Amino acid sequence: MYRYAEVLVDVANRRLDQSYHYFIPDYLCLKIGMRVLVPLQNRKVQGLVVNVTDDLPEGMEGINLKSILEIGDQDSLLPVELIELAYWLSQTTICSVAQSLHTVWPLLKGKIEDWIILLASVEDPDVQTLQWLDPEAFRALTVLNRARRKAVSLKVFLKRAAISVETLDKLLKQGWVRKEVRFITPAQASLEQKTHLGQTNIANPSIIPTPRPYELTAEQAAAVRCVLTALEEGLPQTVLLHGVTGSGKTEVYRDLITQVLAQGGDAILLVPEISLTSQVARYFEAQFGEQVIILHSGLRQKEKMQAWADISAGHKRIVIGARSAVFAPLPRLRLIILDEEHDGAYKQDENPKYHARDVARKRMEQRRGVVLLGSATPSLEAYAAAKSGKIGLVVMSTRIGKSLLPPVEIVDMRDELRQGNRSIFSLSLKEKLRDRITRGEQTMLFLNRRGYSTFVVCRECGHVVNCPSCDIALTYHTQGQAMRCHYCDHKELPPHTCPKCKSRYIRFFGQGTQRVEEELQGLFPEVPVLRLDFDTTRSNEAHHMILDRFRRQEASVLVGTQMMAKGLDFPNVTLVGVIAADQTLNMPDFRARERTFQLLTQVAGRAGRSTKPGEVVIQTYSPRDSAVVRAAHHDFEGFFWEEIRYRKERKYPPYTHIIRVLLLHEKEERVIKGANELGTCLQQGMQEPKFGNTELDILGPAPAVLSRLRDQWRWQISVKGTSQDLLRSFLHQGVQRFFKNSASNGIILNIEVDPLSS
Repeated sequence: MYRYAEVLVDVANRRLDQSYHYFIPDYLCLKIGMRVLVPLQNRKVQGLVVNVTDDLPEGMEGINLKSILEIGDQDSLLPVELIELAYWLSQTTICSVAQSLHTVWPLLKGKIEDWIILLASVEDPDVQTLQWLDPEAFRALTVLNRARRKAVSLKVFLKRAAISVETLDKLLKQGWVRKEVRFITPAQASLEQKTHLGQTNIANPSIIPTPRPYELTAEQAAAVRCVLTALEEGLPQTVLLHGVTGSGKTEVYRDLITQVLAQGGDAILLVPEISLTSQVARYFEAQFGEQVIILHSGLRQKEKMQAWADISAGHKRIVIGARSAVFAPLPRLRLIILDEEHDGAYKQDENPKYHARDVARKRMEQRRGVVLLGSATPSLEAYAAAKSGKIGLVVMSTRIGKSLLPPVEIVDMRDELRQGNRSIFSLSLKEKLRDRITRGEQTMLFLNRRGYSTFVVCRECGHVVNCPSCDIALTYHTQGQAMRCHYCDHKELPPHTCPKCKSRYIRFFGQGTQRVEEELQGLFPEVPVLRLDFDTTRSNEAHHMILDRFRRQEASVLVGTQMMAKGLDFPNVTLVGVIAADQTLNMPDFRARERTFQLLTQVAGRAGRSTKPGEVVIQTYSPRDSAVVRAAHHDFEGFFWEEIRYRKERKYPPYTHIIRVLLLHEKEERVIKGANELGTCLQQGMQEPKFGNTELDILGPAPAVLSRLRDQWRWQISVKGTSQDLLRSFLHQGVQRFFKNSASNGIILNIEVDPLSS
């Protein structure tokens, strides 16, 4: 029996973010991956056993160690593979190991509570006399007697019994009740099942694959062979599948998963949005049935725990989900697919700020499997890696069936204005819309901004109505006649006069999906229109209901944001209109042109995906911008080489790496002081020999693009260099130095490696 345990304590404090050694009492049988209760300083905290041993590390001999107090649960074991993954995630995203553990293993979520347990019987004569001698104490004991298992949490007990702390102390001293610390996990009952997490008796993996109900094209078959060859080689590999819109990437995924399951392996298929998971899952369930399970952050804790139990036990073989599904504990994982790999949704916004692609590659490194990245518009980093031979590349350049990539018309909206057309819609788009309505065909209209108008501004003094909690303009919505902040959801009525100069000349400027829908109904009042954006899909099922109605052709036009740019296939859609291509093009971000090209190409790809030919109209005030022109010609290769030269000249990724530190505090002066102190700590690191002679640049400190958000002031510092490992090491030391300074008190740090936006 082992004598010592190395325990990682579950605390957010960076100063305590480390493992500690504890003595194992003889009556406890510990295993790696168990939750335990341990003393830390003057409190009791939850911890995770990461190692057990008979010997202490060198230098710790003779130290009087504290003992582990209690085991949280015997059967919910965190697999060693995921413990290693959590340490790796902590190092690569520069966050606490505790945060990483909660990310990779959601079953750790829980808390430690004090509970009060009844020891006496209320029928005891001594207890009965309390009715007259001490009514408050008797009432407290009666409350415990009525409770399930004669015990309740301390918080609930004090509330129900309505007693003072002094009375509780008296009950404890007299031995009527006992206080103990308990682990409380949400939906803990879901773990009480015959097959427990962490067990090795995994369900029999053998299945009989359903015969393929379709024939692969030559390009699809070549893609499948490439990935299967990589799997047979038994080396961790990444393959990029660059397939144009409509080329049949989903059929490739399905065929590969069939082959992997037949060989006894498991697979994960990631999609960029939660809203897409059900649609994709239905497609795969048609062939694989109950072996498919959906995972995403929107699941309730009880559902998630049950799902992970089924996955760990081998009852589910195919996991389909959004970003967090990359951590699914499939016991024989061999293949991870990222569909639409270019999408920014694969990057986590909160700590740890991981990218699902990096986690997938790390997991396949552990399992010697394959990561497949699929996209019609790959990220520049992925395509550059493929072109340089760092990862594999498979190309599918033609659409399946008889459908062709649609011709694209670029409309210069400056000419429309000169011709007196002040409508949202160009004359060409109006004519094509009318034509589709007459022919009974459908249209999709894309505008990457929801709401009615972009902002409310005074034409006399220029004042813009901003959110009181965020450094952002409020967006006007006709529904509810209110202005809303799209970050913190603050709402207020639009002013009749300027809040600053009291002028009556206050107007709505810009345009959003709600306004597009309204103007469209004004042009074609008898035509049914649906809108797909965040405002119309707030409920869980609204997204699917809107798309199902459009699929049943209950509406002729679908107006939407980038939600409708991903993975949608409607055979009757023959026209796609992009209302304002400039909204993404003019963002203050070096990736703005890449995002514009990707969005335009993806949206254009929704047209003409069946036997009916399609058309695309792109409206813009920048008709000669190469991102717009290349997208109109479906020319990814030309755009890539043009953009990669620009990145190289200006030392942007993939030629350099950037780590951004965002500092947050409720008081502006505190965050400014903290940012300046962190800058000083980083400059001190430049004096060290291993950093001083390298190409490291410190940018800032400076206010963030959004200088205030949800009542938090935000400043940032960025570090730039060619070696990601060196950057991490440099920043890690600087952050450690910063947290030893009083200026760090109360400051929240968000650290992001290679941020996807400014």
